[in-house]
Amino acid sequence: MRIAAFIYFSLIFGSLYAQKDSVNINELDEVLLFGNEQTINSINKELFSVNTISAQQINQVGANNLADILNQQLNISITPNAADGRSTVSMFGLSGDYVKILVDNVPLVSDNGYGNNIDLTQINLEDIARIEIAEGAMGVLYGDNAVAGVINIITKKSSASKWNIRASVQEETVGEEYNFEDEGRHIQNLNIAHNISDHWYASANFSRNDFNGFKNNYFGRDYFGMSGNSVANDGRRGYEWNPKLQHTLNGMLKFAKNDFNFFYKFNYYNETLDIYNHAINTRIQDGEYDITANDEQFVSNRFRHEAQAFGNLNQVHYNLSLSYQTQVRDYETYVYDLRRQQKRSTTSKMTNQESDLWFSKGTFENLLSKSANFNLTAGYEITYQQGYDAVASGAYSDNIAEQDLGNYDVFSQLSFTKNNWSIYPGVRYNHNSNYDGKLIWSTSANYKPAKDLKLQAVVGSAYKTPTFTNLYYYFVDANHDVRGNPDLKPEDGISYLISAEKTSVLNNEFRLQNNLKFFHFDIQDKIDLAVVGDNSQMEYLNISEYKILGVSTENNFSYKNFQTNIGLSYTGISQSLETELSNPDDYLFSLNATAALRYYWPKAETRFSLLLKYNGELQQYFRDNDTNEFVKGTQEDYSLMDASINKYFFKKRFEVTLGARNLFNVVRVNNSAITATSGHEAPSTSLLFGYGRSYFLKLLYNLNI
Repeated sequence: MRIAAFIYFSLIFGSLYAQKDSVNINELDEVLLFGNEQTINSINKELFSVNTISAQQINQVGANNLADILNQQLNISITPNAADGRSTVSMFGLSGDYVKILVDNVPLVSDNGYGNNIDLTQINLEDIARIEIAEGAMGVLYGDNAVAGVINIITKKSSASKWNIRASVQEETVGEEYNFEDEGRHIQNLNIAHNISDHWYASANFSRNDFNGFKNNYFGRDYFGMSGNSVANDGRRGYEWNPKLQHTLNGMLKFAKNDFNFFYKFNYYNETLDIYNHAINTRIQDGEYDITANDEQFVSNRFRHEAQAFGNLNQVHYNLSLSYQTQVRDYETYVYDLRRQQKRSTTSKMTNQESDLWFSKGTFENLLSKSANFNLTAGYEITYQQGYDAVASGAYSDNIAEQDLGNYDVFSQLSFTKNNWSIYPGVRYNHNSNYDGKLIWSTSANYKPAKDLKLQAVVGSAYKTPTFTNLYYYFVDANHDVRGNPDLKPEDGISYLISAEKTSVLNNEFRLQNNLKFFHFDIQDKIDLAVVGDNSQMEYLNISEYKILGVSTENNFSYKNFQTNIGLSYTGISQSLETELSNPDDYLFSLNATAALRYYWPKAETRFSLLLKYNGELQQYFRDNDTNEFVKGTQEDYSLMDASINKYFFKKRFEVTLGARNLFNVVRVNNSAITATSGHEAPSTSLLFGYGRSYFLKLLYNLNI
């Protein structure tokens, strides 16, 4: 990486003298060939508090998947899992079950259901126009389980040129581990877009992401320990973060004429996850050691078909979408021969998870077009999921069963605008196939006392139906007994979000934007795992009241080519369990902070970026298993910092990005909030949060014809 850095800076300074023509400070926006690209599939910023991450910001930090870019956002935290490589999101202290993730306003299916608790590492960002993060009660327009907010990923749907071809390679260390063969992270991407005619547009994108795992204190797949002349089963084989290979293929065809727009999108995702057992098996056979290990492999395949039509009909804006998604996960166990470094025997592959999802949504806006002050939006949403998870629902029993779950909703949103006031009351009737109908409501209100000041309030239902996992999970073997509960009732409650935004502009060079938010969530009948019976059986139950109270502020400052963003969030969580013992329900607060510094050097066509996030100390009450009393556990604070340099060459045809992630080298975080002991203190342990400081180099070639 030192050689790469030397070459990179040499190119920077060399280009200062080689280039004669200057370049505009800001990158040109895409030419909008088909309607207003900035509003297609976008979240209404008048209704909700929305933050936007642009394609330029994504590219500038070398982000390849959604986890790479969300890790530095205020009020958002990412929870990684080293065993299966999953990374899930939480917002305002609420887990991924309460955050809906959409692609072009369509929920994404995964091995955990759809829309919620999605593995962020499975969402590729190479063909993304922008990411919108909306906060607050969004159940009326986006359905149940959109309690904390919505993350909407908008894909590219236009190109400025007849042909656009983008090819990139990215090499990244994993901690200090890297080589071209079996260490580090190796990413390749190819994107082709073509304006076929004035009305037709097509694009295709292929990406390969080869993550070779993180050994840390382990020694890889082929290791076995020796103690003298004997084989030592020292538990050092394998990886701390298991290897994972991902392939993504996207295709889109779009037609637009007059007030009618239509596009069809296809997505294929393939993932292979290898899990290498830390323990080995040894025996002496024919005078020599026979050394094997029992390993596992998971292969996931996901197909996604989506069609959308949108436009204007008699002054009514309509958007109709239909999507079919299917995901299949195959599982294989096999015996690996460590001496010969090959598979010896294997079980036949079995499909242990399968999910099919049908989704349709229609939205009709401007239904009261003749009214000066009133407007009406109405729509419907239908979701039907069918499938099973054999690992969770019967791999260790004879009870494998296919289940289905459906939501059939209609909704409406009324807007009233008068002078500086705007009020948006809305309702949705949710009919879940497992439950009676439920009326979800929300109200947004905006007041603009001055051109540069906006006050906003969002109040609404915190309604959440049990997920597929909550209802049907079943994991029972010699060491586990964890079960879903088909008798669960939905969670309900109320959420509040109040914000004030002030924008100051001076001489078209200085810009200051301040945003202050207050938020409160009160969730009743929250679903949690609890121990039931006498055999440590765990089951999902409606057992707690969950409250969140907090304040956050974000401050954006820009002057000429310099931009900075500083954010602070102070959040408290209170949880009261319905148990036979009284338990503490006071708020436990945590401080989080973010800072982003960006500078553009126009003469060298170079952008510099520095991102910092502080995750404050977390506290939580747990029950002491010996004394049956509640004690407090603590997870220590930690900070993350990323830095990057992005440079154009040859009139923006060639782009180089050099950067570093996790500069503070965070791997594990001390945590005593796991279980409690009879000493009234939880034992100190550590949670795996990263794989240390890593460096990346991305080379991108962009050809416009």
